[in-house]
Amino acid sequence: MFTVVRTTTTLSLDEHFIKHPAATFFVKVEGDGMIEHGIYEGDTLIIDRSLDPTKKSIVVVVIDGELSVRAFSEIKREDATVWGVVRGSIRDLI
Repeated sequence: MFTVVRTTTTLSLDEHFIKHPAATFFVKVEGDGMIEHGIYEGDTLIIDRSLDPTKKSIVVVVIDGELSVRAFSEIKREDATVWGVVRGSIRDLI
């Protein structure tokens, strides 16, 4: 069985992922604590700080002065501050 892939002549990651340029940041993932959510060590996350998280959001939080990636619904610590919402990820395949 073959998979057909359509090619495009132009692709703008800015148009696809970056809705709020002044509030968008990129972070590199260290560790494997989010594998069950499809986020792996070495992935680059696209973070939008202007978005409000929903219960299904993956977020970057500040816990004890450190940035960490968590499912918003799983945050239990009162001293965790949401830093931004993950809009997407980029993974090197090589």
